[in-house]
Amino acid sequence: MDKTICVFLKDKLMFTLVYFINTFTIILFFYLYRDKPISFGYPVLLSIYIYVLFLIFSYIKYYKFNKSIKKASRNINIDIYARTYEQREVKKLLNKTNEIYTNRINLMKEKNKVNNKFFSQWVHNMKTPVSIIEILIEKITEKISNNSFSKDNNIKQILNLINELREENNKILIGLDQILNMIRIEDFSKDYIPEDIDLYDSLIKVINERKNQFIYNNVFPKVLIEASNEKILTDEKWNKFMIGQIISNAIKYSRDIDESKSTGKYVFFNIKKEEKYVVLTIRDEGIGIPDYDVNKVLEPFFTGENGRKFKNSTGIGLYICKIICEKLGHDIYVESDLGKGTSITIKYLSKL
Repeated sequence: MDKTICVFLKDKLMFTLVYFINTFTIILFFYLYRDKPISFGYPVLLSIYIYVLFLIFSYIKYYKFNKSIKKASRNINIDIYARTYEQREVKKLLNKTNEIYTNRINLMKEKNKVNNKFFSQWVHNMKTPVSIIEILIEKITEKISNNSFSKDNNIKQILNLINELREENNKILIGLDQILNMIRIEDFSKDYIPEDIDLYDSLIKVINERKNQFIYNNVFPKVLIEASNEKILTDEKWNKFMIGQIISNAIKYSRDIDESKSTGKYVFFNIKKEEKYVVLTIRDEGIGIPDYDVNKVLEPFFTGENGRKFKNSTGIGLYICKIICEKLGHDIYVESDLGKGTSITIKYLSKL
């Protein structure tokens, strides 16, 4: 309390000086302009009395306000005592600041919650290809140790096992790329280089990078261009990653669940111009999405009905695409016809 009084008196020092200078000036004025001398004692005592009363009332407000602030610093649920206009303004500022930082903390907690769930899901998904790779290696080792690969049929089997091994390894590489980019999204502004790119050239590069994935799953790309040499403003690396995610989904959901079937399917790519936009549509011939799930597929970790048919569905890929589109200023839409396929459309601002 002694410390509070000292601080209070320091705050009131200027007021004290002005108050007593004013009192002395008034008494001096009457002293100089009156014929009869006046007594200084009574007005001085009266002035001191009024000053002390003012200090007491001011200190009570000051003390309660500071005490409530100290309590509030330990417990945000404590209401701050505020009686003067200045104190009320300080209270508003503190409440506003607390609200801002509480919202930021809650946002960070929500992000951490999503990230933790993402990492847990990712680790779970990576266990599957690693286990399959181990089984394939054992099969290959067994065939080699039995010297059975001299027969044409067994050589073909080994080659098939190697292709399966390559496919599972590719899943791991895609998963690693996915998690690295998920981490980079947190500091997107530091890893964003806007530039003019040719959408067609960028698309062809991504398709070629996934050539083995297309072949292994008996799915084939078909590029239909309505508008060529269209330039867009984007970040090429992020845009290629986003298109790659959509292509991987298209291949995965186009592949026949019954592996005995060998009917090839297509993933169609179309680039066209719509007023000030360049529109890329990627359409597959897969299983499609039920109407009640279409509006949810861009939400994090949503797998829906298809997630029960494809065990390696994560609900992460399209969510990342949505986040990247928001960061880059593009629009993304999903349309689907159950049993016939799904279309993903990305709208870019045209670079005129």
